[in-house]
Amino acid sequence: MSFTINPSIYNEYWDFVLKVKYCLNTDEAHVVRERIILKRKREKGREVIDFSVWLVISILACMLTACGDSEADPGPQAERDRYEEKLDTDPQAPGNPAFRAEPDNGCGQDEEIQRYLQQATVQIKGPRYIGSGVIWAVYEDTLVVATAAHVTEENSPMTVQFDRGDPLHASRLLASDQVDVAFLELSLQEIEEQEIEWQAARQDKEICDRLEPGQPLWIMGSIEEAADRAYEGSVAEPWIYIEDFDNYMLLCHAYAIPGVSGGGVFTQEGILVGILCGGNEADQVAVLPWSVMEASAPTRE
Repeated sequence: MSFTINPSIYNEYWDFVLKVKYCLNTDEAHVVRERIILKRKREKGREVIDFSVWLVISILACMLTACGDSEADPGPQAERDRYEEKLDTDPQAPGNPAFRAEPDNGCGQDEEIQRYLQQATVQIKGPRYIGSGVIWAVYEDTLVVATAAHVTEENSPMTVQFDRGDPLHASRLLASDQVDVAFLELSLQEIEEQEIEWQAARQDKEICDRLEPGQPLWIMGSIEEAADRAYEGSVAEPWIYIEDFDNYMLLCHAYAIPGVSGGGVFTQEGILVGILCGGNEADQVAVLPWSVMEASAPTRE
């Protein structure tokens, strides 16, 4: 199977949703997406109706229910609740994360590792896009966050939300013009004033250089709030050229949904190996390798 991936697949989807916003709000858009994903997963191994047909059908169905009788229609939140209940009770359900920011839930992660991954993960919000990020480093009085470049916009206001505390203003420190990575900066003083607990991602060049096919990974993301998702995955190819990115990437077997772009990808021991840049319908995700991030990172002054 050929691997094709669009680095802005998530942003294009939200742009499309905005075009029909006259009848769909953000929650309803999530429902549409989840319905499509659930349907496609159930149809695996059988003949699948063209994706565009399902998209149109799902949107029309959502429009009809959203514009109908509010008392008769349970609404998108009820649909989301049913979907979340399905994920809670069926570990094989598509999109089932390893944990949802709940301690000691038997997800297979050590509690200390789970807490560390949550404290190293943030949610990034801009005028048009929402994504995830990972705490990269501390440069004197500045905290630096790494994310996918397509999540950010130059000269646009952005906020970074930790798993605790209020959102903080962030500015784009650097965005690569060659690969899909950007670095944001935040004031350490503002973080300390809110008494926010955070941890910089653990980095180890030797471990990143020794990744092997089949090696298990964690993919962190921020869907509804910061660091509320962790998906299990594994290495497919540790170093492979992907034409859509025009760069060598880390290819992984994993499931991802909009909002995870820019999230950190970690070994089971918590070593950062890259950030997620996109995914395809074959449950493959393209990860910008740590070594490329390191080469693109701003220099310490």
